[in-house]
Amino acid sequence: MSGSRDAIQDLCSRSNVAVVVRDAAGADEALLATSHAPGLADAYIDLRPGTPPRVVVVDGDTRQDLERRILPEGVSLEVSLETSAHVVCAAVESSLAARAAASTKAASVPPPKTEEPGKVETPPERAERWQTRASLFASGADFGAGFRAGIGAGLGLNYGQGRWRFGALFGVIGYPSASVESENGLASFGLVGFRAVPLLEWQVAMPLTAFVGVGGGVDWSQISGERPPPGSMSSPTQRVLEPIATGMLGLRLLLGSGISALFALDADVALTHHSYVIQTPEGNQPFFEPSRVRPMALAGLSLSLGGTSEPHRTRNEARR
Repeated sequence: MSGSRDAIQDLCSRSNVAVVVRDAAGADEALLATSHAPGLADAYIDLRPGTPPRVVVVDGDTRQDLERRILPEGVSLEVSLETSAHVVCAAVESSLAARAAASTKAASVPPPKTEEPGKVETPPERAERWQTRASLFASGADFGAGFRAGIGAGLGLNYGQGRWRFGALFGVIGYPSASVESENGLASFGLVGFRAVPLLEWQVAMPLTAFVGVGGGVDWSQISGERPPPGSMSSPTQRVLEPIATGMLGLRLLLGSGISALFALDADVALTHHSYVIQTPEGNQPFFEPSRVRPMALAGLSLSLGGTSEPHRTRNEARR
């Protein structure tokens, strides 16, 4: 037994492995299944006379075979001891190398990321379908007494993300009082209009959107006599509220940062007929009759207030 101890300890010292050798006292290989001494590996060396020399080495943790070898017969005991020591130490060194490789691989795998407590991933924002915009524009119209310039403001609303969208425009337009001259008489005429127009919008290209709509509103007009015609009597200021039907066709051109240029043609139709007259000794005489059909042009700027300010990009445009 001392020869086995010396040979194994000498060879295994190169791997810095401490070796403990015990006499099996005639026990068979089954000793390895019942002996669970702590260590890297357990080895059984059988050098009994009359049996072939053998070496069995098992892993200390898994109890799986690391080496199982039958040595040549007919050699001296010293050679058998030396050969057994080589077999045991080679198996131990192989087990050490395998464990080192497994540790290196485990260290190279990063630990799984853990989410910080209270941190919840928010889903990506969905594109907003409602958009609003404010508009400021100049306008020009003819009410039957020549071209008049005015100014207006509007609030636009549209829904959708495709090429075709539904929308609406709510606006107010004011025309300052201006002179109306007829029959050598002079009066001033002013008007304020309120409109609500449902729209259908079509995105022609990335920066350009066309729209068309039909709606209605009311006009509040006022006419005041400045100088009555000769032979007539002055009349008090007249104020009239009349219903209006309107149609609109326009374009909106995106300039950037939510600002668009706005251009539109409008046609208003007065649903009631009004005529202003003067009183003369011969009776009432026509003085001014506003047109029932009133063409109008608009030009101004539109600013996005909320939702998606950029026009919808189609798949074909995105591919380009």
